[in-house]
Amino acid sequence: MPLYELGVIIDPEVAAEQETEALERLEAIITEAGGTIEDRDAWGRRQLAYPIRKKNWGIYHFWKFEVAGDALTKLNFEMRTNDAVMRFLTLNLDRELRRKRKMDAKIEAKAAKKAAKRQAAAEAAAEED
Repeated sequence: MPLYELGVIIDPEVAAEQETEALERLEAIITEAGGTIEDRDAWGRRQLAYPIRKKNWGIYHFWKFEVAGDALTKLNFEMRTNDAVMRFLTLNLDRELRRKRKMDAKIEAKAAKKAAKRQAAAEAAAEED
């Protein structure tokens, strides 16, 4: 199962019970689909970069979890229809890590090519002397 990261901003004006209930529903969707939550990070109440629904504050939650892709449809539907959720974003970390490794390999290859050119130039200069 792929590794995902979920970022959720909860409306700060909802009751604490409603916030907990919304997060429990999201967790239930993940666990019912056979997924596991690897890490939870609650940032708490933070100021938003721009107003959402005429509110300047939000309660941030970040989760890392593994679940089959078909559960994401249910998860996204739940977050879109839940009034407590102001914004959310789900990232496929496997895809992002693959992309990062590919870019790192390209950068490494470029650096190795430059180093080889410098060494060849230095050897040619040494032969001339």
